Amino acid sequence: MSTFKNKVAIITGSSQGIGKTLALKMCQKGASVVLNGRTERKLNKTFEELKLLGYNVIAIKGDITSLEDCERIVHETIKAFGQIDFLINNGSVTMQERIDRIETSAFEDVFKSNSIGAFYPTKVALPYLNKTKGSVIFISSLAGLHAMPSASGYSMGKMALSSLWQSLSIELSHTGIHFGICYLSFTQSEKEKTMLAANGNRIPVPKRPSFILQSQNKVAKSIMRVIKYRKPKRVFSIFGKIVSAFFRHFPGLALRIMILNQKKQNHSI
Repeated sequence: MSTFKNKVAIITGSSQGIGKTLALKMCQKGASVVLNGRTERKLNKTFEELKLLGYNVIAIKGDITSLEDCERIVHETIKAFGQIDFLINNGSVTMQERIDRIETSAFEDVFKSNSIGAFYPTKVALPYLNKTKGSVIFISSLAGLHAMPSASGYSMGKMALSSLWQSLSIELSHTGIHFGICYLSFTQSEKEKTMLAANGNRIPVPKRPSFILQSQNKVAKSIMRVIKYRKPKRVFSIFGKIVSAFFRHFPGLALRIMILNQKKQNHSI
């Protein structure tokens, strides 16, 4: 029997990108999916696309850093489907600026989206996940293993996810709920994907070398395998595994390389 057939999944940040692709893949496996995002236009577009394909989805606009919004998301999910089997904490905001230049409010927005934005949905959904012995998945990144330059708020948030995942895995081991964390590498993204600049304005995400990028399709399938086999932890992509091992075994060298790279960037500004 399919792991996902007749199950209910909440996917935060699913109006585009990995979240949208994951929603499609889970629908194809028979799941009912709750879409979530902050931008109504994008959220409705994704909702209409999946509904036209005949899938059982609802869309709930909401800010995952708002406890009230998270309570509403869970309440509407239970009202529509009566259960929660999977919670995928995917929604987040990233940044591209040095810590001495970024405005405090922008820094806080990035940090909260990557930490509190996973805690609130999880906290509210726990009673329902306890009934189904379901899964909570935290979507982290290589920045959750080692801080990245010009991404201090993002790195802090992703590292906080590791602590939250570890604490929940220990404290709630008796419940039968599966807690998993996925450390993603660089992933292909839509042209309109943005991040926060120093003043909090949205700017395009910079292009990455194609050879280090994983497709959204491949990432979504890997996340589903973590759920299916109830894996506690996974680092994605060959590039991600190499970088992770480098951080772990050669931390001093990794730090020196990033400092040199940062100096080059500073001189180019």
